[in-house]
Amino acid sequence: MPQRIKTTQDFNIFIAENAQLPELVNILSNLRLASYEAIEALRKRPLIIFASKFINALPNTPNFIDISDIDGFTDLVQSVNENFDSVDVLLHSPGGQPDATERIVHILRNRFKEVHFIVPHSAYSAATMLALSGDSITLHPSATLGPIDPQINGTPARSIKRGFEKVREIIKAEGPEALPAYIPLIEKYSLDLLEICEDSEKLSKELVSNWITDFMLKGKERFDGQIQKSVEYFSDYDTHLLHSRPLVISKLKQFDLHIYQADRALSELIWEAYVHINGFFGLTNFVKLYENRYGVSWGTQFQQMIVQQQPQGQIPKQSS
Repeated sequence: MPQRIKTTQDFNIFIAENAQLPELVNILSNLRLASYEAIEALRKRPLIIFASKFINALPNTPNFIDISDIDGFTDLVQSVNENFDSVDVLLHSPGGQPDATERIVHILRNRFKEVHFIVPHSAYSAATMLALSGDSITLHPSATLGPIDPQINGTPARSIKRGFEKVREIIKAEGPEALPAYIPLIEKYSLDLLEICEDSEKLSKELVSNWITDFMLKGKERFDGQIQKSVEYFSDYDTHLLHSRPLVISKLKQFDLHIYQADRALSELIWEAYVHINGFFGLTNFVKLYENRYGVSWGTQFQQMIVQQQPQGQIPKQSS
């Protein structure tokens, strides 16, 4: 039976004791796959992994959901034996593009009758949207989902809209003479950005509403306005204030969606898998991982170059 690494402390101790082993990468890979196998044995369905490095990630790390993830999910889905019509997706991601997320949902649903998401740590923004396309979501006790309000170049769409609304109100109250003070804001954001923000908000709500209707609550008895109230809560920037505001299980129970907290046995297994995945990111240049026990194990690598500048006032020595 392979050695079990159940905690981050276990992982760090293991690395410290075995750092010089030439076969360390293979050992860790086998342990990681063994953790997936344990989850599959408990859940009785295949498990696929989609994880991104965003804990302690460098600025500008390409770890967001985008069109490149179509290849990874296609590989993952095609590798699962056709006899299975249900799958678990372990999801750890800061989010990304709603249109790419929509493609991923199509890939999963075109192959499986049931898709269940497992979140060991965090799934924010478009990753929360992705999870809400599932028949169920199971959260580790430490895990969280996040608001689905869209971001435009890293800025919440709602805050951009609010900025324009504030300028409009001030000009209306104080007159045109107040305009010059706000020209820098207007120049920073083009006016067509307002329409982009509104369309992005509308798309996020529409997609999640359709997915909850078609999958999570399909054929289930619902209370009046359940889906609308759920979607409004997830997308309400005015309530959450921060795009990364944690939406933990205690906040979500009121909507009676199929969102559960993992029991002790499953919690230990999915945390073990997360420890291995996060450790893998810490030891390599990978920032995305697509993986399962059926032959798929690849991802996206990223290494940020650090340019050292010559200190001002010092002239490098020249050889004669």
